[in-house]
Amino acid sequence: MSKNLCLRPTIHKQMDLWNVLTEHYQRAYTLLSILEGKQRIATTYIEHSQAQQKERHDDKLSSVINKFKIGNKVLLHRTKAEKQWSGKFENKWDGLFFIHEVLGNGSYKLRLDDKILAKVAHRDRLKHYHSRSNPESLISQIGTHSPLVSPKDIPRNLEPIVVIEQPSNLNT
Repeated sequence: MSKNLCLRPTIHKQMDLWNVLTEHYQRAYTLLSILEGKQRIATTYIEHSQAQQKERHDDKLSSVINKFKIGNKVLLHRTKAEKQWSGKFENKWDGLFFIHEVLGNGSYKLRLDDKILAKVAHRDRLKHYHSRSNPESLISQIGTHSPLVSPKDIPRNLEPIVVIEQPSNLNT
């Protein structure tokens, strides 16, 4: 019996253990109460930030959704040509299409003259077509070698210009 009494902790040791455990529980309770307050603050910040992001996204989306109207002239992007290297210098935009019908989620049915296309095009593959009023300005912007002046307008009595190049190895 005396052996069992020696193995058992004394009342003094039990009280110390109880005090240590009580201090730990109190500290954990304090930390948890602080954490709950911080979580509530973080939740309100997150909700506020998400509401602002949704508002900005909806404003941007509403301006994009109504981008094209029925009858607008558009060009259709050739996405298959973008993936092929063989057509590197080919035009990446097809046709002159008209918006025939506005479908949901930014999708449109297109029309080419009187023929309605079977496939639907998304707004990401469309861009507005802007016609040019002066075709001569287009030619000058492209930089082709076709003359803008007809040969009849060039005077015939001009003397040819002779250009004499100096040798580059002369020391002056």
